[in-house]
Amino acid sequence: KYKEKVKMIDEIVKSTREACAVLERIKSMPREELEKAEILPLLRNAVNLKLMIQEDTQTDIRKLVIMSIKRQDLQKGNLPDDVIQREIKKYDCHQTSLAAQKKVLLLMFIEKELGIAMGDDEATDIESLDELAEAVIRHLKGGG
Repeated sequence: KYKEKVKMIDEIVKSTREACAVLERIKSMPREELEKAEILPLLRNAVNLKLMIQEDTQTDIRKLVIMSIKRQDLQKGNLPDDVIQREIKKYDCHQTSLAAQKKVLLLMFIEKELGIAMGDDEATDIESLDELAEAVIRHLKGGG
């Protein structure tokens, strides 16, 4: 059990470092090169790394987060799908689901690494990688 936990922690650290490196590439791009066609594949890569998933077609952030939760639960012991769904829908004392919490943490990570700050309403409205790319570009270009 201990070795499994250490291995998982190492995986998380490695994946987070790789996501940071991808976001650093975005952050260091000249403003005139901040175009959605350039940013979107990098952002997708960073999100996949941070969530520790491999997904090329899904653009819905909530669905990506749920894939990540399912992957983690599978690693914990291959729980049945109905059990995983209950965990995803379970609310904490603030009436926030696990999926919503993980989305917030993902957006906070991206903000921190890119040195930007989205408003709460703006972040709440972001549902897709396209919308996230547009917000990132807007903030990096100084249009907050």
